[in-house]
Amino acid sequence: MIHSFRLRLALLSAVLSGLVLAAFGLTTWGLIRDHRIDHLAQDIRENAEREVRRLRTFDDWRRIESKLVSSIGVRNENDLLLLVEDAEGNIIYCSYHWSSKLVPKEFPWPARETGTRGKGGIALNFLNAHAASAQPEENVAPPPLGPERSTPEPPPQSGNFSRDIDGHVWRFGLATSSQARVAVGVDTEFINTEMKGIRNAFILAMPLALMMIGLGAWFFSSRAMRPLQKLTAATHRVSVDKLDQRIPQQGEDREFAELIEVFNNMLERLERSFMQAHRFSADAAHELKTPLAILQGQLERAMGMSETGSSIQGELGSILDEVRRLSNISRKLLLLSQADSGRLNVLREPFDLSKALGDLVEDIHLLAPDLTVTSMIQPGLFIQADLTLFPQILHNLISNAIKYNLDKGWIEVSASGLSEGVEVRIANASPGIPVTEQSKLFERFFRADPAHSRHIEGVGLGLSVSREIAKVHGGDIFFRADGDGTVRFTLYLPRGQ
Repeated sequence: MIHSFRLRLALLSAVLSGLVLAAFGLTTWGLIRDHRIDHLAQDIRENAEREVRRLRTFDDWRRIESKLVSSIGVRNENDLLLLVEDAEGNIIYCSYHWSSKLVPKEFPWPARETGTRGKGGIALNFLNAHAASAQPEENVAPPPLGPERSTPEPPPQSGNFSRDIDGHVWRFGLATSSQARVAVGVDTEFINTEMKGIRNAFILAMPLALMMIGLGAWFFSSRAMRPLQKLTAATHRVSVDKLDQRIPQQGEDREFAELIEVFNNMLERLERSFMQAHRFSADAAHELKTPLAILQGQLERAMGMSETGSSIQGELGSILDEVRRLSNISRKLLLLSQADSGRLNVLREPFDLSKALGDLVEDIHLLAPDLTVTSMIQPGLFIQADLTLFPQILHNLISNAIKYNLDKGWIEVSASGLSEGVEVRIANASPGIPVTEQSKLFERFFRADPAHSRHIEGVGLGLSVSREIAKVHGGDIFFRADGDGTVRFTLYLPRGQ
């Protein structure tokens, strides 16, 4: 299945053009052949009419036969036949290669026109007619004598017919006069030979013509699809911080101008909707930040004033955990809002990646002593990163490896320097992630836990925040799930960032 519109258009143009050219070629070939055969029939008939008017000797007819070979255009003298008979049917001349299968008596000779010719012909007819009908006693005066007069010779009668001899079609021209009969035959095979040359020339030219048609269709379709290429390029450029992309529609064809207008209107609606959602999330996160901070401080003070171990202190502690959770969500939403709008600024300073990962490995032993932890961290890995934002990436990846692990599972932490950057790999055992959900791991508020139960802490923003922070540092986070349930996250950061 061809998925390229331009290629399909070029191929379809070549196929349709090939069919049209083939039909045109066959029709033209047939018309040319019929015209050549009709012209040949007329030519040999006219030659037979011309030669039947004269009486010649045997040697004269031999010269006439050679002359006919050149005048008709026959390449070989064996492809032409000549037969001459007198008025009584006696053969005056016959080609030496005349086929025995051709019997002159079986030819459809045109009938002779009767008439009297020669000196005194009119007076003789007059006397004969009156002598046959006159009475004996009547005296009939002869016509007056005058100068010698003769009747004109009637024109010769002619025609054509065809005969198949040993697989060759011969075309004959017949002419009959009052003095003789002439038959001129030509083998039409030489016309077939000429038509084969025309056919071969057409067959040889056909691929070149189709190639030129295909290339022309490819060229013109490429020019016609430039507006679509502009749309494609503009779509690639569209992102959350570049929704102001617009495509000029001046000078475009009407159909593409309408499409471009629809696309621009769609981008305008998307930009307006996104800005509204962005302002709402940013304003909501900002407005919640202060009340939550105040509420957290009051709860902490109330817990300090309550009796240690009392039920009130326990309830206040649960409420404080939820407030801290809301505060964490608000902080992440504000960070994502700043990243979406391109206003997430980072202050890059030297960051000891090897030491930070080593500390996190020690924290894993304290937080999850039942997990087997292995690490291969190259010492002396330094990067330029924001000291406040970047540690959140490592904390979120390690936290997910702990939360979504198996009982008595394992975690592997490795880091190494590359020629152009550093790579951090965190793998852990897991119950497995469905294939349909693997592409959604970096979506906001998505959790692989189908019940979204609270037994695993989190709201599904950690990976989204981590990827945004990695991107603002010039890097990215990649995910891979192996068939045995192993989950691997790879953080890549260029050294120069």
